[in-house]
Amino acid sequence: MTVRTADGRSAAEKSPDTGPRALVVRLILVTLLMAELLIQVDQTIVNVALPFIQRDLGFTESGLPWVVNAYGLLYGGLLPLGGRIGDLFGRRRVLITGVTVFTLASVVCGFSTDPTVMVIARAAQGLGGALTAPVVLSLIITSFEEGPARQRAFALWGSTQAAGALFGLIIGGLLTSGPGWEFSFFVAVPIGAAIVALAATTIKESRSDERPSIDVAGAATFTAALLMTVFAFLDTQRSWASPLRGGLLVLAAVLFAVFLAVERRQAHPFLPLQVFRLRNTSGALAIMMIFGATQMSYFFFVTLYLQEILGFSALQTGLAYLPLIATLLVFAQICMKTVARVGLTRMLIAGLACLGAGMGWLGLAASSGSFVGTVLGPTIISGIGLGLTMMPAGTLATTGVDPADAGAVSGLFNTAILVGGSLGLAVLTTVTQAVGGLDGTHGYTVAFLSSAGLAVAAILIAALVIKVPARTEADAA
Repeated sequence: MTVRTADGRSAAEKSPDTGPRALVVRLILVTLLMAELLIQVDQTIVNVALPFIQRDLGFTESGLPWVVNAYGLLYGGLLPLGGRIGDLFGRRRVLITGVTVFTLASVVCGFSTDPTVMVIARAAQGLGGALTAPVVLSLIITSFEEGPARQRAFALWGSTQAAGALFGLIIGGLLTSGPGWEFSFFVAVPIGAAIVALAATTIKESRSDERPSIDVAGAATFTAALLMTVFAFLDTQRSWASPLRGGLLVLAAVLFAVFLAVERRQAHPFLPLQVFRLRNTSGALAIMMIFGATQMSYFFFVTLYLQEILGFSALQTGLAYLPLIATLLVFAQICMKTVARVGLTRMLIAGLACLGAGMGWLGLAASSGSFVGTVLGPTIISGIGLGLTMMPAGTLATTGVDPADAGAVSGLFNTAILVGGSLGLAVLTTVTQAVGGLDGTHGYTVAFLSSAGLAVAAILIAALVIKVPARTEADAA
């Protein structure tokens, strides 16, 4: 199958970076990056507002985490479905629909006066995010040819994805301490409106030439299994010995097995299993699961360390991440300009090595109990790692993929990061509890060093599994 835009030309037939289309292409990229930023910022912008939301809406202590979990559950569980819907029914249409749902749900969140309404609206935001995020990545794949143009887009996309969560902490702190927590949601309205307007006027519709019906059995079994898996890892209020968590994981495993059996017999499967035969795609997805675990653990444990050990306020915590944001943005550009000389695999390994070194440094220095002595240096090193990792990983995951399967691979890429993060954080939280918790610095030392070990595992996969043809490296030039 090939992917064709509304004017009848395949995406690969276009040269988006030259000629009169240059301005339009830049606007397309800006639109997609704005959509990615909107989704990523919202994952953390609400975190610093949680105590105020609890006070004003009357959340119980056990119910408050679902302000975060309701979003994460729908977002993580429906990502692959959102990508496939975009492939079949039009990526621009699904992008506009997803951003619209997300924006309207944000308005409902801001005006919520009841815990139930807030949780339902947050779940609707997750649905909008699940429709938007994979389509953003698939539109990058179909709008930019393999080579420098796509790699530049991937570098900017990776920077936006990683920096969005950090900007969310800063913006959330500013808005919560200023006009109020409601504006943490209302800020999405002008951004969402701008994205819809730009998408409608600059992005041409693209979809698979063939319009098969959605593989209902495959979509239902995979989505249900993924939702159960994400729920089991998000439901931290229950122990791992809980019958509910254990039962959900067992049922999820059975549904995954049923899904594989169903997909082998489908002419137009929900998730094309042939993408897993691509060595680099499978390797990159595995690396992204580990990367997600390391990244989410970094943000979670560093945030707690700053607040619980160093006594930082919510706003100070957000500002403490500014060195990481600056370093990330600078090295994403360095990655883009030097990857042709260094090579995709070497660049990926260098990024993972920096991320692992930052986590290791945090672990060894955790007992010093100071920002400069413990956090600042590792933050800079980790920022370098984040800046060098996303572009080569995204390129390796999508090189050689049929554009008709772009949405499916995009959904898997995002899902790997999110599910890997949920799984890794749940495991590391269990480990820290086993060694005495996070009342002192010892638990943080164990968490950070364990995360460094995860980065080493990702490096081994990159070195042993990823094989980049000489032509692909040449295309990076």
